Amino acid sequence: MQQEVKILLIGLGLMGGSLGLALQESPRVYKIMGFDGDPEALQKAVDMGIIDSPVSLERGVPEADIIFLCTPLGSYAALLGSIKAELRPGTIISDVGSTKEEVMKLFQDLPEQVWGIGGHPMAGSEIKGIQGADRYLFENAVYCLTPTHSLPKIVLESLVDLLGVTGARIKIIEAAVHDELVATVSHIPHLAAVALVNLTGGSDDNLMMAAGGFRDTTRIASSNPEIWNDILFFNRNHILKQLDLLIINLQHSRDALANNDTEYINEALNQAKQIRDKIPRVHRGLIPSFYDIVCIVPDKPGIIGQLGFILGQEDINIVDIEILRVREGDGGTIRLGVPSESAARKAVTVLKAHEIKAWIR
Repeated sequence: MQQEVKILLIGLGLMGGSLGLALQESPRVYKIMGFDGDPEALQKAVDMGIIDSPVSLERGVPEADIIFLCTPLGSYAALLGSIKAELRPGTIISDVGSTKEEVMKLFQDLPEQVWGIGGHPMAGSEIKGIQGADRYLFENAVYCLTPTHSLPKIVLESLVDLLGVTGARIKIIEAAVHDELVATVSHIPHLAAVALVNLTGGSDDNLMMAAGGFRDTTRIASSNPEIWNDILFFNRNHILKQLDLLIINLQHSRDALANNDTEYINEALNQAKQIRDKIPRVHRGLIPSFYDIVCIVPDKPGIIGQLGFILGQEDINIVDIEILRVREGDGGTIRLGVPSESAARKAVTVLKAHEIKAWIR
């Protein structure tokens, strides 16, 4: 049995708060300490049961067995510099940042026998700061870890075991591979969303006409600009390469439209649809696998809770949910993600038995 550990969370926002709530349920955790430059966030963390005690860095760092950096990426260098002298041999330092190569370079300067392991839980929330902290934020999400080749296996296993309580899917990956993948599936889409929103110029007429497709495509543009500024510059080498490819792709589409090349546009549209339709069903890299059910429901209070209750009675877990469209007074279309094909078939049968139109997409 592994020994109990003391945790220090540096940064008590959405990610640090959610991690703390999950780790409180680990039998391995003896104590969770917390540090944040915002006194209100620190007090809120105590009130919510996220941390057992607030501490200064001078007191918390030497006492901690495992430290999680949950601050913006741009703060890491100064933060690590300030705590370096206080770190004990055997301490594990991880983080929750969205890029990993630059972080691993910073970890190279840690004292001997202090183990730096990059971490990236691929989860988030529309609610910002500690008020959005959710014990289940990481459940079923991919949680990437980027250890060095020289890291002792037992150290990595210890962190993986600890993070098991979050319910996340732990994925061990090279830092460079991680950054290339997230540049394509996360960072470039964010820049695209920013460009699309800025294309409207903030015009009331444009925004009035923005329907569900535009809102869904650009949702991530509402994310914290400070955090994303750090992410984009930390991963700029990979982003620049993928951004060039996106620009070339858009230029091809522009040329095809200008030249009335219907064949190219039709091929591009069909290829995109075929690839996109694979995402919910196939586990590729960082995207969790699940099967889609689409159902038509009446527009009434509590209908989503009713769907959850119906499927919960049959022990069918909903791992993803999306409201596709709503017509007030008439009803709406909801997409539910379940973890297996058999669960999807069972869910459709159960929903139909409750007179809810449903099918596997």
